[in-house]
Amino acid sequence: MSLKGRSCWDVNIRMHEAEKLSLEAIGCFIAASQEIQLRPKTPAALWLVERVLVEQEYAQQGKAARGLLRRYVERMTG
Repeated sequence: MSLKGRSCWDVNIRMHEAEKLSLEAIGCFIAASQEIQLRPKTPAALWLVERVLVEQEYAQQGKAARGLLRRYVERMTG
């Protein structure tokens, strides 16, 4: 199989319990995925946003943690 001329790849990734990552793990994910374009293919993206905000207790977080969580949700939902 030749890869010449291929400019992009489609990869399916399933993340189980993505909302339960620690803030440190979320920061690492964001840093490591800068070059990756994520586009969810299901309505589950809205469910993920809600679960992340609830699980991470968004309203009780400080400004830096809320910004990190917003970037995580943006990255995960495209």
